[in-house]
Amino acid sequence: MIEATVEEAAERKPQAERLRVKAEHPEPARKAAVKATERFAVRLAPAGAGRTVPGFGEEFDESALRVKSRAKLVVGSKVLISFQAPRSMTDAYAGMRCRFPAEVVGVRQAQSDELRFELLLKWGRPLSALVADAAAARGRRLGVLLFAFLAVILWSRQSSFFYFWYDPLFNLYAIAIGLYFFSRFFLGLFHRPPAYKGYEPTISVIVSVRNEKKAIAGTVASCYAADYAAGKREVIVVDDGSTDGTAEVLAEVKRRTPELKVYSIPPSGKRAAMTKGIRAAAGEIVVVVDSDTTLDPMALRHIVCGFEDPTLGASAGFTAVANADKNLLTRMQDVRYLVSYELMKAPESLFSAVTCCPGCLSAYRREYLMRILDAWLNQTFLGARATFGDDRSLTNYILRDYRVIYNPLARSTTLVPETWTRYMRQQCRWKKSWLREAPIAGVILAHKHPVAALSFYASAVCSLMSPFMVFVYFWRGHGQQTMGYLGGMAILGLLMSLYAVWKRPTTYWYVTWFWIGTQILLMGPQTYYAILTMRKNHWGTR
Repeated sequence: MIEATVEEAAERKPQAERLRVKAEHPEPARKAAVKATERFAVRLAPAGAGRTVPGFGEEFDESALRVKSRAKLVVGSKVLISFQAPRSMTDAYAGMRCRFPAEVVGVRQAQSDELRFELLLKWGRPLSALVADAAAARGRRLGVLLFAFLAVILWSRQSSFFYFWYDPLFNLYAIAIGLYFFSRFFLGLFHRPPAYKGYEPTISVIVSVRNEKKAIAGTVASCYAADYAAGKREVIVVDDGSTDGTAEVLAEVKRRTPELKVYSIPPSGKRAAMTKGIRAAAGEIVVVVDSDTTLDPMALRHIVCGFEDPTLGASAGFTAVANADKNLLTRMQDVRYLVSYELMKAPESLFSAVTCCPGCLSAYRREYLMRILDAWLNQTFLGARATFGDDRSLTNYILRDYRVIYNPLARSTTLVPETWTRYMRQQCRWKKSWLREAPIAGVILAHKHPVAALSFYASAVCSLMSPFMVFVYFWRGHGQQTMGYLGGMAILGLLMSLYAVWKRPTTYWYVTWFWIGTQILLMGPQTYYAILTMRKNHWGTR
């Protein structure tokens, strides 16, 4: 029960993360739930009153909520509390509409003239259980709507089979897209994160950095703030010849945190920086973190789940966008990140065949890395040394012989490009990486589960055919096919919107149509530009 004052609870606000993670992954041992302080609007519906009372929630824990309100309620009365879940309560479902039962157990006069009373409300059940049940109920409702909509789409595309030879190219494209998205939506339903079994190996967190003086200190701080035994964790930062003052920032961080290991190398590319860190690492598990990433307090504990099985070679965590509220472009990227992780990596993880462990947050078994490190570092393509696409390439090397999974509970946030110039540069680099590594992944997946392989091949067909289809059926003005293509893209945008809202409450679900539009007009044609400029490579997009 809440006993401390609001001011006292505010001093412990950073610890609120423990409470919210408990609701999402309750297996790890926890200390007693701590208080969280965040102001959010609530409405109280006293039993039998037929009216609601507005107020503001200001402090909560697993058992109770402190509310300020204009109305004085009777101690012992039952109420229903309606509100949108704040981020300090649940990061994954922030903004979710909640309606929880509670009982008034305390009332006192508040100092505010506007909100005259302070109410102490005891939850009807532990808060983590209420949040989990609300999320499950929400998921069931939206899931039924989503899959009903998907079934209608598939039924409407049956003509692609019946009239295939009237326009085989268009119908092949329609069938490939249908199979791809249906398989991803369906398979994603069965994905579950690895169970927590108390496994706590030694870990080495490696951060490769170049010209990130504004972000690197926060990244390092989050690596140390994450919940993990200090004696089993080391943090290594490798500076790849920064010229913007990053070295000075790292020197100050090391002064405050002597245990931090900092290395500096001449400008050699991200692979060389990562290799330096991996070779210097002492941990059983290497956790790779980008220099602009902030780890969730429980990220390290979750990312090592599953490594007790020696067949597991790598694990990818989930990353959200930290600067999503900046503009339309960053909001679009936030939704795109969500969809790409949950719609792409989750189904692949079902077969332990994730094809890309992102540099934002991923973990690898160091023993396996050391076997392929030289080959990965010295990889060449078209006669030139491969530097971009380090994450996708490294994943392929591990996937050849070991399992690779996705763990959505290992969370982090990252900064994404805020301007179109930087975004296009980043996307071009990612496309080059995919073009180089997709054929390799295709060969590897041929020896994995056939469902995983077929889904990957359908994805590749869609990606390569899309720009050509735009040219043939849009720019050349094939009337019926053009309308069919545009209609299909609009439906796909709606499907993505439903999926994004299903996975996480968001107020800007509509940006999926903006995303689809950029795919048609910009990203598709950029694929062929990436092919023509494959030999140009560098890292860094901000």
